Amino acid sequence: MSSELRELRLRSGLPAEEVAGALGFSMSKLSRIENGQRGLYADDVAALLGLYRVPAERRDELLRIVRTASSPNWWQVQDGRLPVLDDLIRFEKEAVAFRNYETMVVPGLLQTSEYTVAMCEGSGRDLTPAEVDKFVADRMARQRRLDGANATQFEFLVEQSALERLVGGPGVMYRQLKQLNLASSRDNVTLQVLPSTLGAHPGLDGPVVLMEFKNHEDLVLLENRGCTSYLEDVQHVVAAREAIRQLRELALTPEDSGQLITSLADRLT
Repeated sequence: MSSELRELRLRSGLPAEEVAGALGFSMSKLSRIENGQRGLYADDVAALLGLYRVPAERRDELLRIVRTASSPNWWQVQDGRLPVLDDLIRFEKEAVAFRNYETMVVPGLLQTSEYTVAMCEGSGRDLTPAEVDKFVADRMARQRRLDGANATQFEFLVEQSALERLVGGPGVMYRQLKQLNLASSRDNVTLQVLPSTLGAHPGLDGPVVLMEFKNHEDLVLLENRGCTSYLEDVQHVVAAREAIRQLRELALTPEDSGQLITSLADRLT
């Protein structure tokens, strides 16, 4: 929330000094609000959102979060068609490290466009072509973060079974597997596969995304059918970090993972 208030100010084009003067805030108060170093109060947030001319629907949503935030966690309930990506995109831009474990599918930031289309078409959501096109375009735009100028480190852990699922057919999956090895060749990207021979392990609790930040608390993203959860409580962050650490140790090395991916692709030819 604090980082979004800072982003909204920057989008408005208003310098911090002007905002503080207009609302009667000290510069230190505004700084603490934007850096997450103080609790957020509905009156302060409402004044900021009004000054930034935030649309009414988004303003009401943000104020609802502030008023009901007895803990720093929040949830987004989807409309059953497509997930809301605004918060995720904003967090991805600020993260210094992005760690993602997936059980059923190729991680979104590594998907080819045709793989994403096949996922949408097989989702059972009865999406229109326009909705599919927008979702694919948004996902491809997010992937530019892999080549960004900042120092974001990306770590991906994925189950072998997800790479063996023929999403879109053999041709689509062959090109997807080749894309995985291409993506993992980047210096800031690590990809490890958890082999199907593993027994029970911490990943059985489901997929998870852990985003680490320089200027505010780390964040855990959990996605379930129809609901997205953003968790900032220390206990959730610590648990996610420990699960990823254990999965990293159980997974094949990046080198062996690349060889396995190559062998899976070769079978499709």
